Amino acid sequence: MFRILLIIAVIAIGYDAVAHQGFYTRNAWASVVGLTDSAVTGAKQLGQNAREETGTVRQ
Repeated sequence: MFRILLIIAVIAIGYDAVAHQGFYTRNAWASVVGLTDSAVTGAKQLGQNAREETGTVRQ
């Protein structure tokens, strides 16, 4: 099953690269990177808030 999904993904990315110069692949990758950055920023802010509430701010 995984092999079939992998083959479909490779064909879709290849088609995008040929037909659209990778436009959709770049947009999808940028979205994933943006979500990851948002999650990391949120986690850092949450950690900072937790340290400030307990009064153990390290620098």
